[in-house]
Amino acid sequence: MQTQPGTIYFVEERDLLGFPTPNYVKIGLVKENEKGRSSDDRKDEHQTGNPRPLVVVDSIDTEANVSTLETMIHQSLAMYRHRGEWFVKPNGELKLFLEKAKNLNNIVFNKFEKSIKIDAFSKKEDNGNEIDATKEILEIHDELINTNLQLKKLDEEKKIIELTLRTFTGSIAKNIDGVCNYKYKKGSSRFDNKKFEIDHPILFQKFGKDSINPNFTIKKQPILKKSSIRIDLENKIKIQKYKSCFENIDNNEETKDLHHKWLSVHVKKQPLEIQRDELILDMKLRCGENYGIKDVCSWSRKKIKKVSKSDLKEFDNDFLDNYIHKSQDGFSFAVNPFRPY
Repeated sequence: MQTQPGTIYFVEERDLLGFPTPNYVKIGLVKENEKGRSSDDRKDEHQTGNPRPLVVVDSIDTEANVSTLETMIHQSLAMYRHRGEWFVKPNGELKLFLEKAKNLNNIVFNKFEKSIKIDAFSKKEDNGNEIDATKEILEIHDELINTNLQLKKLDEEKKIIELTLRTFTGSIAKNIDGVCNYKYKKGSSRFDNKKFEIDHPILFQKFGKDSINPNFTIKKQPILKKSSIRIDLENKIKIQKYKSCFENIDNNEETKDLHHKWLSVHVKKQPLEIQRDELILDMKLRCGENYGIKDVCSWSRKKIKKVSKSDLKEFDNDFLDNYIHKSQDGFSFAVNPFRPY
């Protein structure tokens, strides 16, 4: 399994002329493989354009994935995030931020240790056996079902807020300053393995490479139907028009209130997501080399053969283009994970 150790740093401003100092702290990262660089080096890079000296006031080293840790810290502190990696300290104190960061570091590291064990099972075919569930496994399954149900409810709440923001601009889709925006999304392309195998079975066997295709499924998952409010909002979005360049409109108290609610749900989801991931890791460890656990989960790991465009370099593009599936360009919508106002 791939990982990227590194350091999370906390940078504050100092004033040498007696002026009040803004109540901000920057929370960023330095990856271990960035040779010769440290938290102080990164601080010096941010110093340009800032009249006050920047100081690294604390840092946290992690042996797990530093990018994952940074993302989790930023999400947990979303209500205090002002812009980019800059956060407003509650009551001028850094203590809350440090405690949350250290706690998340422990969570990420424990997850990393379990993932190493699971990675060994992921690289081998399952044995095809389905084992019986123990009382402990059933308890994990019940907890996981309940956690997923809570997450689905929060996802529904978050989606309704997003749709409400989108319909706020009327018949034309527009960005709302500091709250949400649309971005151009270039279409993706993929190589159609199935079609290539059908058309050229001999070439497929010659150039195809074996790999394990893992597929983990939780049984008896909760189904949460869309609310009538969401369905109504989705219908309004369908008739909205899109221009090649999106106009920006000012935010107001209503859109800022919606944004605040979205951020609140964004933060609420994190402990549940952590709990869900932990339960899934525990379930996989108990599943081990087996195909699944009866009435609880399946973890299929079958050997399949795949071929990619890069495996077929000796063939011309006109031939390969017959097997490239391209999706259309479009637009994506995103709510800012911070409040720059």
